[in-house]
Amino acid sequence: MNLCRGVYLAGPMANMSGKEMKVWREHATMDLNAAGIGVLDPTRRVPYHIQSLDDRGLERNIANRIFKQDLRDIARCEVLLVDMRNHKGVKAQGTAAEVMFAHMKHKVIILWKNPDDHLNPFMTAMATEVHDDLDNAIQAAIEYAE
Repeated sequence: MNLCRGVYLAGPMANMSGKEMKVWREHATMDLNAAGIGVLDPTRRVPYHIQSLDDRGLERNIANRIFKQDLRDIARCEVLLVDMRNHKGVKAQGTAAEVMFAHMKHKVIILWKNPDDHLNPFMTAMATEVHDDLDNAIQAAIEYAE
C-alpha cells in the first residue's frame, strides 16, 4: 500500500470536462513533485468514471467505490489543496464532503479561490489558510507537507 503523506488535490469534478478538472491539478502536481512532495489526484480515475457512465449517471456501486477511494486518499495525505473557485450548486457537493472529512481527520486544508469569491462560513472555519492565487496556495501546501 502506498502511504502518501503529501497533498490531495480536491475540487469540483461533477459536470466538468477532463481539461477543466485537470489543468490546475497538473500545474500543482508539477510544482509539488518538484519540491519532493507526493500528490494524490482524484482525476487519475476519470477514465474509469467515464467508462462507467450510462444514461442515468454512475451506477450506485461504482459511485460508492469512487467515494471510498477518494476518502482513502484523503486519509493517507497530510494536506488538502482545494479549488474553491466559483464553488456553487452540484459542483460544491463533493468538495464540501471532502473538506469536512479532512477537517474531521485534522488535516491541513488550503483553499484556493478567486479574489471576488465569497466562501461559505463553514468552509472558512475549516480552512487552515485561504489564498486568492494558486501559486501562493501551492507554496503553502509545500510548506505544510515538508
